This record gives sequence, C-alpha cells and structure tokens, in this order.
Amino acid sequence: MTYETILYEKDGPIAFVTLNRPDKLNALSAELQLEVREALEDAGCHDDAIRVIVLKAAGRAFSAGFDITAGADNHAVARRARFLKGKGFSASAWWDVFWNNPKPIIAQIQGFCIAGGLATATFCDLRICAEDAKFGAPEIRTGGPYIPAVWPWVVGMSKARELLYTGNLIDAQEAKRLDLVNQVVPAAALDEAVLRQAHTIAKLPAATVEYNKKLINMSYELMGIRQVIDRSMELEAATLASTGASPEIDEFNEIRAEQGLKAALSWSAERFEAEDAWFRGDRKRR
Repeated sequence: MTYETILYEKDGPIAFVTLNRPDKLNALSAELQLEVREALEDAGCHDDAIRVIVLKAAGRAFSAGFDITAGADNHAVARRARFLKGKGFSASAWWDVFWNNPKPIIAQIQGFCIAGGLATATFCDLRICAEDAKFGAPEIRTGGPYIPAVWPWVVGMSKARELLYTGNLIDAQEAKRLDLVNQVVPAAALDEAVLRQAHTIAKLPAATVEYNKKLINMSYELMGIRQVIDRSMELEAATLASTGASPEIDEFNEIRAEQGLKAALSWSAERFEAEDAWFRGDRKRR
C-alpha cells in the first residue's frame, strides 16, 4: 500500500509507524487514521516477525490532535465518526486499533502531545517522551470534548477533573509523576531509549507478551473502560443536544470563519493569558 500521511518501516522485530504531517503538527486527519489503521493491522496481525510497534511522529510535535480544519463547525469528532462509519468502522474504531492490537505499541513523543494526539498516545501500551513534551486537552477551551475520557484510569479522578475542567497543559516531568508516561529522556536520547525498550520486549516470547496485554486490557474492561470508550460519542451528542452552543464556542467559530483557524486559536489563548495576568495583580484587564 502507498501511504500519503504516514511512513511505515520494519527493522527486524520492530515496526515503525510515523505520523508524517509535520507542517500540520501531525493533526489526525481521517485519511491519516485510516493509514495508521492499515499499518497497525499489518504489523500486529499479519507479520509474525514483528514483535513490537513504535508509533512516532515527524517534526517538532507528536500530534496537535484531530484535524479540525476540514469544516466550519467545531465538532471534528462527529465528522470523524461519520467518516469511519462510511468506511464500515465503528465510532470507536480508532481506539480499537491500539487497544485490540495483539502486539505492544510504544508511543515515542516529542513536543506537543495534546487533544486527540494525547488520547491516541494514551491508548498505546507504553509512552516514552522527550523533556520538551507537553500534554493536555486544550480543545475543551473551545468546546471540543475530550474523547474518549479515559484519564480517570490513567492519572486518577482528581487530576483528570483538573485537566479536563481547565484545559491546562502539563510538562514531561509532571506527566511522569502522574504515570502518564513511562520514561522521560533528553530529546537527543529519545530514539535510543525507545529502541532499547522495544528490543527488550522483542526478546520475550511473543505469546507471553500477547497474553499479558490481553490480561491487562481485560482487567480494565471489567472496571468499565470499554463502556466509556463505546458510549463517549453518544454522551457527546446528547450533551450538545441538551445544552446547545455557548457564547465562547459561537465566538470561536465566528472568528475561525472570518479570519481562519490560527486567529481563532490566538483569540482563545489570549482569553486565558488575560486571566493569568489578572491573578498576578493586573486587575484592569476588563
């Protein structure tokens, strides 16, 4: 298969799937998701020589999240779900690609790993990041729900509430403290650290690793994580239908329609910068 938005390579027992839209900060377009799915299915289900899969990204960021540049509305998740359904996939198909893959997937992270990019990394089995990595769900500040909201299982309920109620970002060291990532290394050592971990796993019996992944997944499914994945988009639709748009979402979309996405994101960032300035003592901002 010829890929347009990813790079797919194999080196001995390791397969490398590289998000390759660096000019878009590796935003997850529907086309990219389909190509990642194809590559992961090949490495995970059709090539017995592969023992470990590395998901990485070209450029200065792992991923800025789902691509919201395709339309004027702010509901990229719903658009993605419709696209996947049209291809014969369920709404949760993107997460299933990682969760159900029989082989361990290591996310190699640098720069921004936010929004849908962070959700994607969270569904990988292990995460190793560079010291410059930033994590969070800033999309909630412009009306985008965090789908699926699995953070309570990963970082705990209190921290999940804080991050999902504020849209604040955290750095690599805080991510390590919260067990959101397994390892933090200097940027220059990131490739080596990931390869070392991948080769260690590759030396184990493949059947043992596959069994252990299924066992861990099953323990979380018994705690209800599968229901969260499957019902998250239903919850989003119901919430939007019952509450309608907010003034902030309306203004964000208006600016985006008139001035472009970059201007809308700048407007959103300035709102919170002004809030921070107010708490530092500059209470004349309003």
